[in-house]
Amino acid sequence: MKALRVLLLLSLVAGSGAAAEPAADTGREPFVFQSDRIDFDRERNLVAATGDVELAREGRILRADRIVLDRNTGIARADGNVTLIEPDGEVLFADSVELTDDLRDGFVEQFKARLGTGSRLAASSGQLQGGTRAELNQAVYSACEPCADDPSKAPVWQVKARRVTHDRVEQQVTYRDAVLEMWGVPVLYSPYLSHPDPDVTRKSGFLTPTVGHRSDLGVRIETPWFWNIGPDQDATFIPIVASQRGFIGAGEYRQLFDRGRLELSGSLATLDKKPKERARSGPRGHLRLKGESHAGDDWRLRGEFYRASDDGYLDLVGLDSSETLPSFAEAEGFFDRAYARVGVFDVQELRSGVSGDTSPLAGPELLYEWQDAPSPDGAGRRPAAGAALHRRREDENQRVTLEGGWRLERFTDGGHRLEVGAGLRGDFAHGDGAADDNNTRLLPQASAGWSYLLAGGMEDLQMTIEPRAQVVLGRNSADADEFPMEDNRAVEFEFDNLFALNRFPGLDGAETGQRIDYGVQTSLHGAGDWHVDAGIGQSQRRKANRDAPEDSGLDTAVSDIVGRVGLTAGEMTALGYRFRLDKDDLTARQTALDLSVNLDPLYFDARYARAVGVPDPQKPPGPAQDKEEREQVDVGLGSKLDANWSVLSRYRRDLDTGRSLLGGLGLKYEDECLLFEAAFEREYKVAGGDPDNRVSVRLVFRDLGSLPGTQGVLPGGRR
Repeated sequence: MKALRVLLLLSLVAGSGAAAEPAADTGREPFVFQSDRIDFDRERNLVAATGDVELAREGRILRADRIVLDRNTGIARADGNVTLIEPDGEVLFADSVELTDDLRDGFVEQFKARLGTGSRLAASSGQLQGGTRAELNQAVYSACEPCADDPSKAPVWQVKARRVTHDRVEQQVTYRDAVLEMWGVPVLYSPYLSHPDPDVTRKSGFLTPTVGHRSDLGVRIETPWFWNIGPDQDATFIPIVASQRGFIGAGEYRQLFDRGRLELSGSLATLDKKPKERARSGPRGHLRLKGESHAGDDWRLRGEFYRASDDGYLDLVGLDSSETLPSFAEAEGFFDRAYARVGVFDVQELRSGVSGDTSPLAGPELLYEWQDAPSPDGAGRRPAAGAALHRRREDENQRVTLEGGWRLERFTDGGHRLEVGAGLRGDFAHGDGAADDNNTRLLPQASAGWSYLLAGGMEDLQMTIEPRAQVVLGRNSADADEFPMEDNRAVEFEFDNLFALNRFPGLDGAETGQRIDYGVQTSLHGAGDWHVDAGIGQSQRRKANRDAPEDSGLDTAVSDIVGRVGLTAGEMTALGYRFRLDKDDLTARQTALDLSVNLDPLYFDARYARAVGVPDPQKPPGPAQDKEEREQVDVGLGSKLDANWSVLSRYRRDLDTGRSLLGGLGLKYEDECLLFEAAFEREYKVAGGDPDNRVSVRLVFRDLGSLPGTQGVLPGGRR
């Protein structure tokens, strides 16, 4: 009988009426047998199935070459290519098993299991309990795939143990007398080891540790512990031990709400001071609180509070190398054609030599902007803004800005794009320390623009050229001497903002006067997925712009020449070049070059930047920096040594001073079950002194405790 399928009801598992009664009382589903042949031994009350046997009950499926069911005891014995499929999809393999009639309890020989993530668990023998627990003897576990050429070869890593418990209810795998082997070599013994079930994405326990060395800390060991509080919240405790400094306790708490989220992190340390070190005494630490909430469909509330005990703490312990710590609170409204924002903003200054007294507390800041619906008569735009600034040295000012605008765009039959616009801005400022406490200004502006897009090409080459020009009319001065310039100290003139009506950032500054902007941009698209785009342009004014910062490229009647060039060649090469040239002798005033090349297995990236008159972020703002030149290069080079090994190096240098800023070398191994990273970095102090040397090592065994997105240690990281 081929593919015989027999439905054995309760009478199949009952040798007598007395044996049948318990089965009938349970109300369980009947067996379903499928096999090539089924034999009944009525004298011994046995049912034997042979040839592609499949036995199913209550979601569990048992397959084997032969299954014998003893109706007296309710025990099923399966031999040969045994497979047990659990209701959740987990698959167990064995040479032979003895199971109860519900397929939940029993004994196994030569047990093997392939878990949901592809990990493997094997044992010489074991016991299954209740369909949710396996007690295994002489077991081995690994998340590594067997070698394709030699499956008998030892995997990259495996854990061997005298006894292993796999509890699917607790979602935990526990080992007794465990030995970790790498490439078949024992490297670590532990009398007890436990990790989450590989199918679990979130489970309380230790995460992958990071070990490193830093000049100012000594040996640094970080051993995070993750607490899965619930599906919507978790916490991570991060004890850090520094051999030369002491103990640092850090942590993070995260929670999701129906309409928002909350993140809280911080640290606390009492660090031993080194000789001649200028640092505060007593506890040091930091606190960071971030939150977001959607109040209805139109409003969003956001905020962040970020503070450190002193300027050098975060960088010293390797938690953050930022130069400033922002704090803010704001409410944003999103409407059909309007946007509103009210908020306060503050910053903690960490740069050496820069006093926190110069950083203003902005609050409250108000912005409301709405735009008319498009119509044949053009679209209107009407922003309104206001702010109050307070400095710790007790000088304050408040500002209110109202602005309205109108814009109309048309295309002629010949393809010319014409655009006209008009706007009016009014500012009111009050400053406690000013000679005239109250100042007002009106800034009218009108503009007209033209562009013409030309396109053409051949079969394998497409080209576009678009000349563009615009005229902007406005009053001659923005009265910069009478208004506080708080949010526009860094004016960056480049091709991307050549045709912006106001190229000054923020609200304090405003570009005025009469000018004409002109330029051309072009692009080439070729076969083979390569693309080139470029643009160049300039501005001319009736008179010099005394409101623009010196050396910004906008402070003279004829501006500097700005442009950009971009090149992409599939996924192999990307080049970006931005420049600003002196209008008189075409010398480079500002240059930025970004290059990335991927020539598998070699990859290379570089960034070069040069600027004249750009403030040094490590120095306080002031006129002494106006003529200062900054030139820097950052180069990275890496290579894949084979399918798993790769190396990476990075070097950063200040070409203006001839000083190295950063150097690093990293080594990485990664396969389907193991990640290893080792890095060495040397960071040179901007203010001089001994460089900071950092060595970091990170080893991640898949499924043995790690979180996706955990920060790495390769050059550029902070460990």
